[in-house]
Amino acid sequence: MALTHSLLTAVYTPLRLGNNLLRRLGVKSTDRLRVLIYHDIAPQEQERFAAQLRWMARSWTFVSPLRFAAMVCGEEPIKGANLLLSFDDGFASNRRVAEQVLNPIGIQALFFVVSAFMDIGDGDDCRAFIARHIHPGLTPETVPAHWRNMTWADLAYLLQSGHTVGAHTRTHARLAEMHQATELEAEIIESADTLEHNLGVKVDHFAYTFGNLASFSSAALAVARRRFQFVYTGMRGDNAHGVPCWALRRDAVAPANAFE
Repeated sequence: MALTHSLLTAVYTPLRLGNNLLRRLGVKSTDRLRVLIYHDIAPQEQERFAAQLRWMARSWTFVSPLRFAAMVCGEEPIKGANLLLSFDDGFASNRRVAEQVLNPIGIQALFFVVSAFMDIGDGDDCRAFIARHIHPGLTPETVPAHWRNMTWADLAYLLQSGHTVGAHTRTHARLAEMHQATELEAEIIESADTLEHNLGVKVDHFAYTFGNLASFSSAALAVARRRFQFVYTGMRGDNAHGVPCWALRRDAVAPANAFE
């Protein structure tokens, strides 16, 4: 665990401090490349979410996962303020939001899904899965009524609409608690292989669960780097200046939050 902290902190802390200093000196580039994390968007939050995107569009250019990948790989220059939207877990509201909000305004997002979550068809089983794996602080009875999983057909719709699907483990496991290579490979590699098999697309993007460093490990990072071109953390910040593809930053937001 200490190795993971040293690896990620070695990348994150100097860049953050250096960027802050350069901005104060007036020589920091205004070119930015940020990623936002959303999860479920409740029906009553959808209009607020749409308004939030309209507000962001005043200052930011929304980029597709394809353009984001080209930018972080140095294949396309990063100019101005650029923003990629991502959604974690695979809640059914993601399909609704894509269809009713994102598609009409031409935003292509990155959807990180828990592969085993996509297989559930029963409402009780869905609530039990969420309480056990995704939100372990809840019980099945306290899971919000509208929280359901997307289906494989929903994911196919997202792909047909120009969005991208990424892996978010098989069961939303806390990877730092897994010490066997077979366990990590099942959660990280097999989950992506399942997505590829069912959707017929290559899965190059992976986001680890829970977001904080305490939930990750050096062993998990090694497996993820072996399988994916792009690995996303839960650390906040900019990806425009020297951030490696295996330690990409994302900012968690909600429809009620402001983002600058």
